[in-house]
Amino acid sequence: MTVRTERVVVESQGAFIRIRRPAYWLFVACLVYGLLELGRIFSPDYGDIATALWASIAVNAVLAIVFLQILSRLDLFEREPPTVRAAAMAWGGIVAVALAMLANNAALVVLAELADAKWARTWGPAIVGPINEEWLKALGVVMLVLIVREHFDRSIDGLIYGALVGLGFQVVENLTYAVNFAALNPNSDMAGALTVTFTRVLVAAPFSHPLYTGAAGLGIAFFVTQTRRSFSTRLGVMVGLFALALAMHGLWNLPMPSSFPAGLAIPLTYGKGLIILGLFFVLYHFAARAEWRWFVTTMSDEDEAVITTEDLTEMRSLHSRRKARKRAQKRWGKDASQLLRQLQHELVSLATLVARDQRRGDRDGDSPDVAAVKRNITAIRAELDQAKGAVAAKK
Repeated sequence: MTVRTERVVVESQGAFIRIRRPAYWLFVACLVYGLLELGRIFSPDYGDIATALWASIAVNAVLAIVFLQILSRLDLFEREPPTVRAAAMAWGGIVAVALAMLANNAALVVLAELADAKWARTWGPAIVGPINEEWLKALGVVMLVLIVREHFDRSIDGLIYGALVGLGFQVVENLTYAVNFAALNPNSDMAGALTVTFTRVLVAAPFSHPLYTGAAGLGIAFFVTQTRRSFSTRLGVMVGLFALALAMHGLWNLPMPSSFPAGLAIPLTYGKGLIILGLFFVLYHFAARAEWRWFVTTMSDEDEAVITTEDLTEMRSLHSRRKARKRAQKRWGKDASQLLRQLQHELVSLATLVARDQRRGDRDGDSPDVAAVKRNITAIRAELDQAKGAVAAKK
């Protein structure tokens, strides 16, 4: 059961296309270049390994879906628009991968000349990979800021968009490995492609590019959104988190010392991964706390008829919202649970709109869309009270 409400379009539901912004056309040009470059890389062997490549694409599609579901649950008070999410992944998977392949190959040649080929193969990934790839992926977050600045309201937005850029990079990088191993395997292109694909998905994916670029994106968004803090503080946080992204990437690519027993390879690999994952969740913890403070501060002046103290407590996390709906269903029935879900959605929309008006300096009462959302909330509360009363009358 839901209430028919007035539809209100907030900024977070907007499109990515901004034809009047030069950065948008630069983004498009980079995308076209990346597609041409990747086409040049994939096309020579495509006829021989098409089946193996599509099998790898299917596996990586599952990886992408899983990560997208996880990221959707990390964003507590705003679901980023699909077009901007797709643009973030496109930059990571097309532009950043294409440019990184060129940069990495050139850098490895330089390292081989400075030292020797064996040293470059061993230590190159830990040096070249982070330096070349992280700034190219972080540049994608900067491009999004330049094109759709209105979608960067708080620091956590950068973490989400950065993780999406990293996810796109991860998926397409996996496909490049699948193509290479399919072509190199003398027995079966399918075996070559799927072996490396499953290895990268099961071993590397949980600790890889979405985490690194999420950290860098958090720093970029902090610099852009926390304008009440000093410039030096914002710059320091941004540089520090980018350095952390480099360190996380470098740690993962760090080669295993030859003196270590082979039996320690897997424990040490997952040990590195857990350190990286732990660092990411520490960053997310602080970003999520900032989100909660933003919500409470934004809604603090609203009337009790709009949002109650109980509502504020229940809105703290997605988990607390689900618990509230389960309690409502157990006590008042399924209709009450559905109405509470609708109410929670409207409260998030209200906070987004009120914050927008505060940024604009609008102080002359509620704007039309804020008033519309408040009418929606009033209607939902009335229906919710009626549903509760109907259940209470039966007892």
